[in-house]
Amino acid sequence: MKVAVTIFKDEIAPCFEAAKRFEILEIEDGAISSKNILECKAKGPIARLRLLKDAGVDVLICNGIRSFYKDMLEAENRTVHKNVSGKIDETLKLFLKGEIGRASKIESDDQSPCLFELGELVQMTGEYFSRNGYDVSGEELDFPIDILATIKCPQCRKLITVAICCGGHLFSWEKEIRELRNISENFNAAVYVHAAQRQVIKACQDFKINLLDPWNLENQEKAVKPAVLPILTIPVRGHERIFRAMQKR
Repeated sequence: MKVAVTIFKDEIAPCFEAAKRFEILEIEDGAISSKNILECKAKGPIARLRLLKDAGVDVLICNGIRSFYKDMLEAENRTVHKNVSGKIDETLKLFLKGEIGRASKIESDDQSPCLFELGELVQMTGEYFSRNGYDVSGEELDFPIDILATIKCPQCRKLITVAICCGGHLFSWEKEIRELRNISENFNAAVYVHAAQRQVIKACQDFKINLLDPWNLENQEKAVKPAVLPILTIPVRGHERIFRAMQKR
C-alpha cells in the first residue's frame, strides 16, 4: 500500500490544494518499508491529484481538502483521511495503529467556495472543449453555467449550444445538478464537470446531463472516446436524429 502525506516542515500541511511537498510511504505488513519526497512544481490542485495518481498512491492523509477534489480521489477507490493535523511522525504512528478514521462523506454546506480553484477548473474545461472543436463563450452567464460552447451539427449544420457547469460552486452536487437541469432546458445540451461517482453518474443519467470527469481535463494527450458529437454522449435536444442514425450503424 502506498500512502501520501501533505507536508509542511515536519507537520501535516494545512491545505492540500496548496501543498508543495508530499511524503510517499510504502506500507508492508503493517510497517513502513520505504519513504521518499515528491515535489509538486505545477500549479493547481488537479496537478497535485495527477501527481498522486501517477505515483500509485492508495491513501492520502491531509488536513484541509475541498470535497470536489476528495471526490475525485475517492471515485478511483483511493482513501482520503482529512482534517488531520500535527507532527507527521506522530500521525503515521496513529495511522499504522488504525487510529485515523476515514473522512466522513457528509460535507458542511456553510463553507465558502474557493473561487481561485473554481476559476482554474473553468479555464481547463473551456480549453478542453476548444481542443475538441467547440467555440467557447467567455460572456457572463447565469448561475450555475460557467461556459457556453457551440458546435455545428454534422447533419443539419445548425449550431448546437451546450451549457456547462463546473462542480464546486456549492458543497452539494445534488443542488448543482438540479440547478443545471432547470436552466439548461433553454439549450441543446448540458455538461456537468465532476468526479464520476456512482450517485453522480445516476443523477446525470436521470436528468439527461452529460458527465465529464475532470481527470480528462488535465491529461491533454488523452483522446476523447468516439461519439456522434465530441464529448456529448446523450442525445442532443433538437438533434436526436444524429444519435438514432449512429445506433443503426
